[in-house]
Amino acid sequence: MQENELSLTSEDMQDMAKEAIIIWWSTVMKAVVMSSNTPEMRRILHSFLAEAVTEMVKVNGSQRTLELMGPIMRQGGKKAAVRALEEHEIVDRDGIAISSLIDLWEGALGVRGEIVERSETSVVKVAKQCPFANSPPELCSLFGRFVDGFCEVINPQYGWFQTHRMSAGDEECRWVCRKEG
Repeated sequence: MQENELSLTSEDMQDMAKEAIIIWWSTVMKAVVMSSNTPEMRRILHSFLAEAVTEMVKVNGSQRTLELMGPIMRQGGKKAAVRALEEHEIVDRDGIAISSLIDLWEGALGVRGEIVERSETSVVKVAKQCPFANSPPELCSLFGRFVDGFCEVINPQYGWFQTHRMSAGDEECRWVCRKEG
């Protein structure tokens, strides 16, 4: 082995691992969910994501899992937003545009719901069917971090938050995309 191969620091290796996870996540989202959106592929993806997060929570605990994966998911959301801006003709970068893209992404994942409120400054969606309803609530929190990164790129004046989660025992999932400040 060459000497320069041994000079990687722990931080270098962590950065490389994070980048690999972001690339993997982006590839899965694009190749599997968007291109091969069959019921069988969705079932495999749902199962894999739920089991991966469940295992991470068992090993690391809830808080540590969110600390480890949150920034990675946020970065993945930023990359997805850049790609969305390249692939879709987005004129207005407002809450309606952001919510429409999130709704498209959720639909590809199998989340079924409807926008129940839409204004210049706020959009609210309620979902009654979610394939992740019986998954650990940390999975929804990580999806939230993904959307945070997404909003940051599309229009940083907008924020996104969940008010209800079936994975946390609520009867429905509900999220809000709102202009802040």
